[in-house]
Amino acid sequence: MAISWYLCKHCETLIKKDSTPNTSGCSKSAFHSWTKLAEIGETNYSCKHCGVTIQAKSTPTTSNCPSSAFHSWTKL
Repeated sequence: MAISWYLCKHCETLIKKDSTPNTSGCSKSAFHSWTKLAEIGETNYSCKHCGVTIQAKSTPTTSNCPSSAFHSWTKL
């Protein structure tokens, strides 16, 4: 099973996991709101809005940026 990056749009917690993480335990909301960003890979991407940097196989999803309506990814 592939491991992917997940980001909570409320508390900005970034984790690597093989399935959607548990929704309980968010420090800034009643529940985490996880977005699957991308499958882990070797290319670096950084969002110019929230500053999150990940290593992914392809361009990450643009939805649910904690700092803006959408992530704006730059390939590094």
